[in-house]
Amino acid sequence: MIGTAYVAKSPPDGHTLFAAASLLAANPKLYKTLPFDTLKDLQMVSLLFHTPLALVVNPDVPAKSVGELVALLKAKPGELSFPHSGPGSSLHLAAELFQAMTGTRMNGVAYRGAPQGLNDVMAGHVSLMFADTGTVVAQIAAGKVRALGVTSTTRVPVAPDIPTIAEAGVPGFDAVGWTILCVPSATPKPVVDRLHAELKAVAAAPDIHAMSVRLGTIPVESPSPAELQTFLATEIDRWGGIIERAGVAKSQ
Repeated sequence: MIGTAYVAKSPPDGHTLFAAASLLAANPKLYKTLPFDTLKDLQMVSLLFHTPLALVVNPDVPAKSVGELVALLKAKPGELSFPHSGPGSSLHLAAELFQAMTGTRMNGVAYRGAPQGLNDVMAGHVSLMFADTGTVVAQIAAGKVRALGVTSTTRVPVAPDIPTIAEAGVPGFDAVGWTILCVPSATPKPVVDRLHAELKAVAAAPDIHAMSVRLGTIPVESPSPAELQTFLATEIDRWGGIIERAGVAKSQ
């Protein structure tokens, strides 16, 4: 929020930009007050990539598919725990969406960071986790965790054998993180359009595309700045509903 506020109040000259993660869409509902108006003070410029998550379980969890996990969760409501990197994080909201769409209930545990949570999944202290796909493929390959699905609507290039959660039994499931470059809202349109065009060209470069795939993200062709502004408004509404359902909105 500190970084977002700094950019929102910076001179609108195109020289101060912000790589906004998907938490940007959660904050308006997560916090009662913000030092900026997300939609009015920021102008979206270019979508850089999507960050899909992988749903992984400890190998001792008796579920080898999404369907089996849903059955297990319904048989043991509130008994299985999942770590996340804080209320409103993509790891947390993906789990909340999963519960909402499957009619299940899990126990969320906030960790200082995702690596600590993953370590505890591997150790069996917690049962399952939504983790950045690129950071967990090695553990999946080593058999330290079992992957049941990915949260994107298409399979992830770095792990093509893992089905999407939607195709594995939860139709319509879609919970990817994203990174969007944005600038102060008063930045002149020609500047915004120039930045958008240059970033689009860079993202299409073969070496950048290949690097994005290796990192476990999904390269995407960015919509226009105006379309991204609409997308952000939609994301704020969408995740705001999940935050309300989860009861994690903060008082300040």
